[in-house]
Amino acid sequence: MKIKVALVTGAAMGYKKGGPSIGGSIAIQLAKDGFKVVVVDVLKMREKTVEIIKKNGGEAISVRANVTKKKDILTALNIAKEKFGGLTCLVNCVARYSAGMANNVVKTSEDEWNKTLDVNLGGYYRCAKYAIPLILKSGGGTTINISSPKGIRVIRNFAVYAVSKAAIEALTKTLAIDFAPKIRTNCVSPDFVRIENSERGRSKEELENWYKEIARDYPMGRVCETQEVANVVSFLASDKASYINGETIYVDSGKTHSDRHNF
Repeated sequence: MKIKVALVTGAAMGYKKGGPSIGGSIAIQLAKDGFKVVVVDVLKMREKTVEIIKKNGGEAISVRANVTKKKDILTALNIAKEKFGGLTCLVNCVARYSAGMANNVVKTSEDEWNKTLDVNLGGYYRCAKYAIPLILKSGGGTTINISSPKGIRVIRNFAVYAVSKAAIEALTKTLAIDFAPKIRTNCVSPDFVRIENSERGRSKEELENWYKEIARDYPMGRVCETQEVANVVSFLASDKASYINGETIYVDSGKTHSDRHNF
């Protein structure tokens, strides 16, 4: 029987209270699907993710790893091999956010540009580069990259973020073609998602009003929950998606296709 082992980067729960996060929800869902999960993050709340998985009866291990460091990635992969027997699913979810990213190309410092791309794109490249040989050795599997519609529908003065996300979709396509049929690679692209790390100390009432305001821009009339992203990843990682390769699924209630003009 083929093993089911997943490595998920950016898989810590919310960094203050252990609240919802995209990577955490993905790791928890994959564990429910029968995967043994290597939970990777630099944040200590990765241990909260493992705690939840084990509480639900799953198997997981926490690994502190920085995706800009080859040594850290190889350590995480060696743990997947030694503890769980290999790897059959890689989920690249880690992302870098900083105040310095909120600028156009002219105003974005070279340091900010390089640091952001080193995580948001370089981290995906490195994890794929070193994980794919292990996935092939394990009999094949899937790679799933988490991106954002902001790569094709950009926000003013948010240049490097948009560039990094657009590049992830291109990376997805090259991996899908280069490593099929042994490995399927797809991209999941959620827009705004309710996560703890975006709350920034807002009160319960402030959060409720904030989410209502954001929801007005989405055809479904509400904001996305982390589980809704995890459900799509779960599908793509399963045999139910056995002929889906090189695709990007936008989890944004149709906003990418919506023209908000009134006539």
